[in-house]
Order: sequence, then C-alpha cells, then structure tokens
Amino acid sequence: MRPTTFACVARASRTICDIHCDVATSSRVTLSSYALLTCRSQRAIDASRLTTAMSRSFSIHPRRCNKKQSEEALAEGSASTAAPVTKRRTKRSTTVEYDSISTQILGADGKPLPALSPLIPPATRNRRTKARTKPVSPPASDADTTTGSTGATKHASDPAPTSDLEPSPRWPPLAASVLSDMARFPSTILLTRVGGFYESYFHQAPLLSSILSIKLAIRKWGGQEVPMAGFPIFQLEKYLKILVLEKNLLVAISEEFREHGEIVRRVNRVVSPGTLIDEKFLDPFQNNFIVGVSAEVKGGEKGEEEEEGDGRLRFGIAWLDVGTADFNTAVCEDLKSLRDELARIGGREVVVDASTIDVEGLKAANHTQDTTSSTVEDVAERRDRVKLDIRDLVTDPSVYITHFQPPPPSSDTSESTSPLPPPSVEMDPLESLTVQSLISYLRTRLLSPTTSTLFSSLTLTSPSHQALSSSMQIDAHTLAALEIRSTSNTTSTRGSLLSTIRRTVSKGGTRLLTQWLCNPSISLSTIEARLDSVELLLKRKELREDLRGVLRQGAGDVSRVLQKLVTRRNDEQDLLEVRDSIGAMNRVKELMATEMGFMQEGSKEKEVLQGLCGKFNDLSDLATKLGDAIDERVIAARLERQENLAHEVEGVASDLRESGASARSKIRNLGSKSNKTQQEEEGEEGLWGDSFEHLIRPSSSKLLTSLTRQYQSLRRSAFRFEKDFQSTYGGNFISLRFVMGQGYVIHSRGKVLPSTPPNASTEGEGEDLTVHIAGKNRSTHTYYSSLWSSLGSRLDQAAKEISAVEAIELETLRQSVLTHASRLRTNAKLLDQIDVLLGFAQAAEEYSLSRPILDDSTDMNILSARHLSVELGLLERGRLFTPNSLSLTSPAPQGAGGKVHVITGPNMGGKSTFLRSIALLTILAQCGSFIPALPNSRLGLVDRIFTRIGANDDVFRDRSTFMVEMSEVGEILNRATEKSLVIADEIGRGTSNLTGIAVGFATLETLRERGCRTLFASHFYEICDLVQSQQDVKEGVEFWATDVEETEVGGIVYSHVLRPGVNRESYGLQVARLARLPDSTLKIAEETLASLKAKTGQP
Repeated sequence: MRPTTFACVARASRTICDIHCDVATSSRVTLSSYALLTCRSQRAIDASRLTTAMSRSFSIHPRRCNKKQSEEALAEGSASTAAPVTKRRTKRSTTVEYDSISTQILGADGKPLPALSPLIPPATRNRRTKARTKPVSPPASDADTTTGSTGATKHASDPAPTSDLEPSPRWPPLAASVLSDMARFPSTILLTRVGGFYESYFHQAPLLSSILSIKLAIRKWGGQEVPMAGFPIFQLEKYLKILVLEKNLLVAISEEFREHGEIVRRVNRVVSPGTLIDEKFLDPFQNNFIVGVSAEVKGGEKGEEEEEGDGRLRFGIAWLDVGTADFNTAVCEDLKSLRDELARIGGREVVVDASTIDVEGLKAANHTQDTTSSTVEDVAERRDRVKLDIRDLVTDPSVYITHFQPPPPSSDTSESTSPLPPPSVEMDPLESLTVQSLISYLRTRLLSPTTSTLFSSLTLTSPSHQALSSSMQIDAHTLAALEIRSTSNTTSTRGSLLSTIRRTVSKGGTRLLTQWLCNPSISLSTIEARLDSVELLLKRKELREDLRGVLRQGAGDVSRVLQKLVTRRNDEQDLLEVRDSIGAMNRVKELMATEMGFMQEGSKEKEVLQGLCGKFNDLSDLATKLGDAIDERVIAARLERQENLAHEVEGVASDLRESGASARSKIRNLGSKSNKTQQEEEGEEGLWGDSFEHLIRPSSSKLLTSLTRQYQSLRRSAFRFEKDFQSTYGGNFISLRFVMGQGYVIHSRGKVLPSTPPNASTEGEGEDLTVHIAGKNRSTHTYYSSLWSSLGSRLDQAAKEISAVEAIELETLRQSVLTHASRLRTNAKLLDQIDVLLGFAQAAEEYSLSRPILDDSTDMNILSARHLSVELGLLERGRLFTPNSLSLTSPAPQGAGGKVHVITGPNMGGKSTFLRSIALLTILAQCGSFIPALPNSRLGLVDRIFTRIGANDDVFRDRSTFMVEMSEVGEILNRATEKSLVIADEIGRGTSNLTGIAVGFATLETLRERGCRTLFASHFYEICDLVQSQQDVKEGVEFWATDVEETEVGGIVYSHVLRPGVNRESYGLQVARLARLPDSTLKIAEETLASLKAKTGQP
C-alpha cells in the first residue's frame, strides 16, 4: 500500500468533523436533552469511535513513543497501554506506513481495538469527464415496478425524477435506501431514521415541512440538491398524531438496524389510524378499532326470484383493537345493518376486502333493497364481487377507508400456520374470510425488523362472534340523535349519556361501559344479574368505596400492557403494572370474601357476591416473582430524572432565540445538575461514573449476585485508587474520569502533573502511579495511567455483563407474564365488569336512581322520568327539572290505553326532552343500570330503538332536508317490530303544511298497525283531528300536550307538565320574542299571522 502522512490522516479526521457539521446544519432541528442523552446519533458514535482510534494512535505513534516504555507497558499484562512521555516535536518531516500505526488501545468493550482497515483516498472528480450514462438505481420490489420498452426495470413512480438533460446521479447508500422504500410504499409518507432524527427527502420533504411547520433544508446527494426535512426521534409521536389522526395520512417508518457491523435501514411499520398500538396520544379510555368488511351474494342460483324487501347481499365484519386485542366478528344481512354496525363500533379505519367488493362500483347492488336478477348477473360477471361504495355507509367523515386486495392463499398464510387459534363453531364462513383478510392487511402494516409479521403475537385468543340479535339494535341515526357517546354539536363527550353516567375509575372499565351503552342486552337473565349486583353495591356503601379505591390505585390497564409485552414495546414499568393489577385482583377478592362473612348463609346477596369473586384466577405466584425481581426504587429514580430533564428541556426551548453557542452550551449542561447532586449524596461516587442501577435485584439470580459483588469490589478499588492519586500528587484537584475520545484518564484541574510521582505514598507502594499526557487545554490536563485504564476497562466490562444478565432476566419475566396472558385477560375483564357495576351503583346514589322492573311484555309504565343531562344543565343554572310519567299499554276493551302517544305543545315546551328521556332510560335499564325514575317503573324489553329527531340535510350526497327525513322514516317503517320503541319528532315539517300533515298521519297510522311502542311529537294538531275522526285509527292512540301560562306583561311561562289532550297553539312568536328578534320584525309577524288566521277561519 502507498505510504501516507499524518497530514492525510488529519485531513480524513477533519472530513469526518465536516460531515458532523453538515448533518447538524442540514437537519436544522434543536435536540432536546432527552434525545441528546438517550438517543445519540449512530453516525456520530461511529465517527467518534474512528476519531478516538486515530487520536489514540497518534498518542503512541513511533515518532512520539519510547519503544522501551511501550514494551514495558505491554509486558505488564494490563488491558491498556500507557501513553509515553511526550518529546518536543522536531521540524523534520517524517512519514511512516499506515499499517505500522499501533492500535493497542482499549475499545468500548475493554479489549484492544482491531487493526485499522486500509485508508481509501477520496476519489477525485475530473470536471471535464463526461457524465455517467449508466446510473445505479435502487432495488425495487416486483409489485411496484413496471417494465419499459428497453426491458430495463423502472419504478412505477420515481420519487426523485431527474432532468432529461442531466443523467441520473449515482446515489449514496442512504439515498438509495430512501428511494427503494418510497417505491415499495408509494402511498405513504416515509420517515427514515438517521441517527437521532427521522428525516424525509425528495418530493415528500416540502409536504412534510408544510404539514408539520418544520424547517425545509437542502442537502447535496450525487451532485444534486435534494430537499430534506426532519425532526428528533423523541418527537415522533407528536408528529404521528398530526399526520395520522389529523391529516389521515399513512406513515412508513424506516428504522436503523446493525447487521454484521454495518447499519441497514428497513421499514418495520406502516402507521395508519387503525394500527396504532401504544402511542401516548391515544385516548386510553376509548377503543381504537380497525374494521374489516367482506361481502357475498346470498345463497340461491342466479335469476331466482326473491320476495320484495329481501336483500341479496350479506356482509361479514371483523373489528380489532390492536392496542387491547379486543377482537370480534359479526354478520350483517343487509346494507342498513352494516351501516349501523360501523357506526356503533366507531372504528378509526375501515378495510374493504377488494376480492369480494368491487371498489369501482359507486352503488351497491341492492341499494334500494329491491335487487333484480340482472344485477346478480352483473355481479357474477365481475367474479362474484359486489359493487359497493363504502363511503355511503360510513357516517363519520374522519374514518380512514382502505381498499385492500388480500394475497392468494399460500403455505405461509394457510390455516395451519395462522397466528390465531381455530375459529369458534359459531363463526360464519364469511366471518372467517373477513378475519383472514384483516390479518393479511395488518401483516402489511405491522412489520418486524426482519420484515416478517408481528401480528402473530398481537392476538392471543380467537375472535369472538357477536350475534346481532343478542343485543338491542341502535341505528346510526339514533346513536347520534340520542348523543350516547358524544354530543351532536361538538365531538366532546360532555353532555352525552356516557359522560353523565360514567363513574368508572379504570381505563378498561370506561371502554367496557361504552360498549354496554352502545350494545344494551336483550337477555333478561343477564340484565337481572347486573341489576342484582348494582343493588348490592348500592346498599353496601363501605364495600363499594373500598373496591373503587383498590381499582383506582392498582387496576392498571392489563389489556394494553399485554399487547406491549407481546410486541416487545414494553418497559420495566409495564411488568410492575402487571404485578399491581394482580395485587388489585387479590385485594378485591379479599374484600368480597370479608363482606360475605357478614352475610347470611344462602342469602341472595351472598350468591351475587360469590358469583363475582369466584371467577378470578389465582396469579399470586406471578405477582410475587415480579415483585421480588424488579427494584421499584430504580424505576422511580429514573422517572424522576426524566421529569427533571423534561423541565430543563422546556427551559432551553424557551431560550432558542439566544446565540447558537449559548444554546449549545445549555444543551451540553443538561442533566449535569441532577447527576452532580446524586454523586454528592453518595459519598463513594466520582466523576468517572455513577453507581450501577440494578433494575433487577441481585438476589434474584446467583450469577447476578456474583457479578454485582465483583462490580462493587472494582468500584471500591477505583475509589481507593483515586485517593491514592490525590495523595501521591498532592491535592484533590485530581480525579478519575472517562472522557469521550480519550477513554479512562486522570483529570487535573489547573496543574501539570509530572510523569513520575514526586512522593509515592505508602498505600500506593507496588502500584504504578506514573502518568503520561493525553490532552490539555487552558485549564485542565488529562493523563493516561495503565492502572486506571485497566481498572476502568474492567469496570466497564463488569457493568456490561450485569446489563446482559439483567436483560436475560427481564426477558424471562416477560415470557412468564405471556405464559399467563389468557388468565390475566380473564381477570382484567372481570375487573372491568366490576368497575362498571360499581359505577352504576355510584351513579344511582348520586342521581337518586331506582331499580326498574323488566319483563318480556310490550308494555311500558315509567313513573316520573327524568333526562339526566338536561337536569344537570338546569341545576348549574339554579333551576329544577320537571319529570313526567308514561304508560304505553295495549288498549283495553273499553278503549283506554294505547301504545301510540301523540304529543303536541308549544316550542320549548319539553316535548323532545321527554321523548329522549324515555329512550335513554330504556337503554340504561337494559344495560343493567338503575334509571332516573321512581321505583316500580316497568319496562318491556325493547329489541330496537328508532329515532327521527332534528332536521339536517346531506349536501355531499345531494339529499335535501326532507329527503333525509323521509329516508329515515322509511327505515323505521320497514324495520320496526312489535317490540321496538319509536321516537318520532316533527315528521313532515320539511315540506308544505298539507303535505307534512299527510305524511305525518300516514306514518302514524303505519306505526299503529305495526303495534310498536311509539312517541309521536308534532306541531300539526290537524293530525290529531284526523285520527280522532276515524274510529278504527283512534283505537290504541292517546293524545297528550304541554302548556304555557301567559303573564300580565305578555310573557309566557312553560309548565313542562304533560296533560291529556291536544294543544293547538305553538306560541312561536313568544319564543321569537325571547330570542330577541327585533320589535319591527315581530310586529310584521303578528300582523301576518292574524291575517292568515282570518282567511282560514282559525280563532
């Protein structure tokens, strides 16, 4: 090899430093202390190691080294070579062979560094040389490439197009990796991990910069200027929330992995709204479902005639919360059921199986529920795929919709290798097809570092089949109109039924409460069992408070923790959360067992309590194992330091306008104060390192105990050696340190140390305390010592061995938890149920709720019903709520009673509030809660609740207000049964009066014939006249009204009390006056109303 000079090596070192500066300049992002201390750039580490090796090589260069001293140092058998005494450099230029540079300096592992590889001189570019004609293109996957006319493989969409006049550049490895990943994931925003940053390049960088409001920079690659933008890795979740949840974008994350000493980058995850796992911006009190949808044509040969109203399509749905492993399936027999289920589930992402649904179709084959044989033939021509635009069925515009073509069945996706246990017997084949399609989609989103799937560990149980007939059906319109999950005016939960009744104290309990409110049971035995538990917990207040306290402190969120464990995204605190959760389960059992000791043998209360606590699995041994192994104090100390660092980061961020040098100085000093305080508290601490924090207690392993003793012995030796050096060289200005780029050195503040100790102490006899200069600046000097180099390397090696053993112990604990995962999930579900029942009892006490009486009849007798949300709002303004009663019964032979009530009255008279209160308390009752009514209120089970409340149009789908209203009325009339409850408010008001009256009367008559329980509110008193004029229609219909009282000054006072009869006055002008319409406008309205009444002969 050609000889080289030290100047050449120095130039290479400076080139490395320039690369660091270029990276720092191009990123243009300020690092936080957390990123600086825990997420160092891999490029900086590699470059620093090379620079360290060079500097150490310089310190023992033959021209500056005494050969005899070097040989003596090597003969001592120490793990490090001491640097010799330096001599004055001569002016004569000396050159040596590069291979002859010694490398006997300890590396990070305490062993000598390997021989340096041959230095490859930088290639020189001849500017007159012609541009290359054969550029190197990054590899592309088969699925994302097309073949051109020349036969060469090209990218379907080149992310970095070049000018026709200029040839494509030869991209460096990082650019080639970025281009390859952008070609493989063309519909995503690619974030590439580069050291301590996630960066975006080429045409995606300006887009990312604009969305996230971050700096757009330029870097040169292959002689071209390439746009780039990036942010520190600790800000990933912050920006994922913006990109994925707010902007509904897909984000591909390419991480760094070290293989065979080299850094490689691979996309290990594609983040979509439905595949979020444990991100901190997720609401832990809500499920984040991803929903899969498949379709099939119902059985029967083509051309077979069907009865009118029957749909020819059926749909399979599967919904999974990747963060909690809640996995369910169901079958919908028509489009309306599919729409309602999608709304009830509330998924964030819908995956449409493109192998069964023709995504190009804009209408469903049975959109009008009147399918002809020709439509079926058209579907068959498209390989039996169903034409459907899923956007017509998703009521929430923020839901992300994906059309996915599952891969054909193969050996790696066969049922034998499926990550799921065998499906349940109840599961329909269409559900199984949907599950497999959803799994295939998740495999393309959740990728491991080896590009294999992580989904095999995401679900530990089979999906649960949900029969839609087992719960009360609440359609999409009703879900929004009754404000069950959120209010209609805002997306907030405040004012909704969920926020009003919620008294749960755990995250899992809140999620279960939401599911119960959206899926009330129609099983009388299930409802009665829940009511029995609520009644018991309501009566025994002390037990209720003790149980709520235990769940509030230690229940945790085991479902999410288990998902973090199976995906290896956990930390040590998650294992402690499992331990605390098991402790909470044991404490709940103890409290219930103690309470049962005071109950009479054979009593109903004891049976109820026994049924709750007798279902827990005993996992005390696992809790003991976790508690004995993990040192909780270490975790608490780490969390405290992280909080302190976070506060310091906020201080630095607020001073970003300062000069660059000042900002860099503050960043370097982050964490130094807390570390110094800790060292001062521990008398044995020195600046060369803190005491090892044993996350795993040494007593949990014999090997760990032995290594810990060895490490502590080495630390005592280091502390003693430091004292010896201070005593020998005469002062406490000397300390033992580890300096990046130099290694383990003797640090001296302000004084130059002689190479030979002036007065060796008696304690240090037999020990080589000689030092050799390593570096210096204006105020400090650093020196090499064979004694400290050897001891420091042994300390570092011992700490690494302890860390390796602790990692093995943590993995053992993780596997132990996963072994008990099924029983942990069972216990967690029981705790969630107990939390919901405790919340029902607490709400019953706060709101004075009473236990309802439920039966299988179609009657309803509610005494003094209240609307909880409205009542709370009135109480905040110092007003009281006026309750009303209801009796819906089959008509008696004398004509009394009826299942249809027509309610008239003035605006703001309370009609809509009364209607909603009946629907909401029905939902609460069938969830197992007490209701806001007087005792002895009786309800017959309801299979469906329908509402037609409010007025709104659908401009996006080109539907007017009246069209939307008629569509909803049509669904009610087609789907309502004898056991349904219909809430109809102001039907027919979206058109002319006469037409509205006609439509309202016809709707009322149809509902009466169906025999369903109906509350029909209207301002059209003419409908009442039409009903009363027809004897056959009048049977089974009752008329109720609300009134107002006029004051002496022309005002009105609402009574809000229902009375039998019809109210023919709307008092609309009085309401307009309360709304502060101008007096001139009111005067015109009064004159016009009087004129119209005179023409029609109305009083």
